[in-house]
Amino acid sequence: MRRVELPLADAAAREAIRGSLHETLVVEAAAGTGKTTELVTRIVRVLATGPTTMDGVVAVTFTEKAAGELKLRLREALEAERGRLTDVDAAAADRLGDALRALEEAHVNTIHGFCAELLRERPVEAGVDPLFAVLTEPQAERLYARAFRTWIQSALADPPEGVRRALRRTSGPTFGAIEEAGPIERLRGAGWTLAGLRDFPHPWTRLPFDRDGAVDGLLQMLHGLADASADGSDKDNLYKSLERVRRESGQIRLEQSLGQRDFDAWEARLVDLARDPGLAKTRKGYGTKYGRRLRADVLGLRDAFYTALLAFRAAADGDLAARLQEELQGTIAAYQGLKRGKGALDFIDLLVRTRDLLRADRDVRRQLQQRFTRLFVDEFQDTDPVQAEILLLLAADDDRVDEWTDVRPRPGKLFVVGDSKQAIYRFRGADVGTYWLVRDHLERTGGRVLQLTTNFRSVPEIQRFVNRAFEHEMTADPVALQAAYVALSEQRPADASQPAVVAL
Repeated sequence: MRRVELPLADAAAREAIRGSLHETLVVEAAAGTGKTTELVTRIVRVLATGPTTMDGVVAVTFTEKAAGELKLRLREALEAERGRLTDVDAAAADRLGDALRALEEAHVNTIHGFCAELLRERPVEAGVDPLFAVLTEPQAERLYARAFRTWIQSALADPPEGVRRALRRTSGPTFGAIEEAGPIERLRGAGWTLAGLRDFPHPWTRLPFDRDGAVDGLLQMLHGLADASADGSDKDNLYKSLERVRRESGQIRLEQSLGQRDFDAWEARLVDLARDPGLAKTRKGYGTKYGRRLRADVLGLRDAFYTALLAFRAAADGDLAARLQEELQGTIAAYQGLKRGKGALDFIDLLVRTRDLLRADRDVRRQLQQRFTRLFVDEFQDTDPVQAEILLLLAADDDRVDEWTDVRPRPGKLFVVGDSKQAIYRFRGADVGTYWLVRDHLERTGGRVLQLTTNFRSVPEIQRFVNRAFEHEMTADPVALQAAYVALSEQRPADASQPAVVAL
């Protein structure tokens, strides 16, 4: 039986990608819709029809693996199209042959690799060592750890408030790890995170927060709850749930009776108490020891205390984070000094130095704008603000513009592919908010947003299941940075030989 090809629901968008070569396009495409194939097809069309040559093309993606695969797919597409055009359009075939010969030197790379190439060409203007080494992530983290050790040894002699409070916090699971991290290691991790955000140096907001007064108020509530629950039975689940409350109350009362006022320690213990399973999920219990009225009173005191405790933890954590953001700048300065001594740059330096070069040096900006005539960006949802700024400055139609928010891209020069639903890497600002900001800017300045919805990867039954599952649950929310769901269109024929969706 002959396979019937269904008409593509997004045929007009795909035709624009291949034919509207002098128009700035933002292509939003879900997984399985062939977005990288369309990007490669557009590159080949641009090279075949002659608006640019391979040395004028920049194609960037998110990872080195993806960049390698992109270059391989581009080579295959160039060879196939050259073979097809040999007897049809000799001039176009010759242009593709030239592109193939130049492909290994082409700027098909990660954004970090591309920036490294530019900095090596312009080290004097960028203010970098001409022979700079690029640190891998592990190398950079080890170098930061060295800077942190030197800094913490000095800071411990007279620790500032944020460091002092952070060191009193108890150990807890670190993000992405099972093992527990001690306070020094946790502080080092916070500093390393801030080192990755050093291109966003604005001080974090500190809301008014009377830490000592809040602690005093919570301790009164803690003691009241401990007293109210003291006469229960070991067999009563409510009594057992509040065991940690009574233990902490007794210890702190002893310290208070001795005249101690250790607010750093009490803050840490209150924050730790908020994670106690017995308090967080207090069981109602039963028995005659409490009596119905007393049991209700204990539960009411527990609810009031736990609500206040969670609010305190949020406020204390926010205040502490803002203090540490300021106090840990010394570790970042020490880290930058070690890198200068080694003549090395990390991945963030590659981006920031390139951005600063393009923003500050008009002559360099003009020359690079003239040299790179076509920019292609894959996985655009993973682009952070600094990367976006670099790409937009290169795409500008006016070399006098040095702020990306004022850039109007030269028509057809910029082509980006992304999927806001896959913007999951929320580090260094690479979130869907950045994606929306740049997409909307491109649309305002003459670009067009296209949707690819035809899915070539899944059978129709899976696509219908996914559409039904997500179309009502995944709604756009600019506050929560949640992208809207775009329904998939069917293309593959059904396969009756086995179930498409299995419910377990």
